[in-house]
Amino acid sequence: MDASRCKTASRLLAALPLSFLLLLPSLVSADPAAAATPQEVCAAQYAAAQAAKARIAAHNARPHQFVVPRDQAAADAYDAEAKDLTATQDKAVAAYMSCFNAMMALADAAGTGDLNFKEPTPGKRAEIERGKQRLGSGWTPLPPPRSGANWQVPKNSPLRPLFDAVRKDNPGSVPYTYFKGGTKLTAGAPDPAYPRSSGRLIEASRNGRLKISADHIVPLSELVQMPGFTKLSADYMFIITRAPINFQWLSAASNLSKQSRSAAYVTGADLRWINSQVALEQDVRGKLQTAIDQLLKIQGN
Repeated sequence: MDASRCKTASRLLAALPLSFLLLLPSLVSADPAAAATPQEVCAAQYAAAQAAKARIAAHNARPHQFVVPRDQAAADAYDAEAKDLTATQDKAVAAYMSCFNAMMALADAAGTGDLNFKEPTPGKRAEIERGKQRLGSGWTPLPPPRSGANWQVPKNSPLRPLFDAVRKDNPGSVPYTYFKGGTKLTAGAPDPAYPRSSGRLIEASRNGRLKISADHIVPLSELVQMPGFTKLSADYMFIITRAPINFQWLSAASNLSKQSRSAAYVTGADLRWINSQVALEQDVRGKLQTAIDQLLKIQGN
């Protein structure tokens, strides 16, 4: 009696998960020349996921019915390839989602931040790379400053060239509504950083521009010394140091008093404002570190 039987080997869904596909309609930036969306920043991870999808389609297109035991080896090879492709796609989609989620968090998608990121110019990218190369691999960050002191990157520090590269023109010219608090400060309104009894108001210059400053919530001199930051790629460094989540508008007076330290040390500030600022700093610091960790994982660090 012929003991042969027909076996249908493993075919795969030649499509990416629904959660991935739902992100695709918004891939195009409103102004591609000036900004990049989170999806575009993660283009390499997206391409890897699409490549896995194409390989699955090719796998499914091949004959997948075998007569065993005669074709057992071919059937096993087909099934093994299916298993490998499943793992490849899962890994690629996970990498894309990690990158996308990190970018969305940095953009403060749940708050008032814009979803577009500025991209580094070739010159800026090269400048950051040179700073990173000069830093080398043996550098370690300084201990945190004493209470009330500024975070610093000394001029003789190996980190200084990299710090200067990411600090220059940061954040540059941005829309008023781009950062946290962009719709809250208006000319003549009480300055929220100070007690109402102080009489301090948000001032405007003769041309009508508000006397406010774009403030790094977590000081840039602290951010560049956070664990893992110096291992990021130049593009990721550029993006994370300009992430909308880490900016807010402050009156020029309160920003000048804050300097590169916690808002807790703004002279004469309202206690409720200080408490809210300290909580904001802690929240943003945690989100920045999470984003750094995610991006390092994507890079393979």
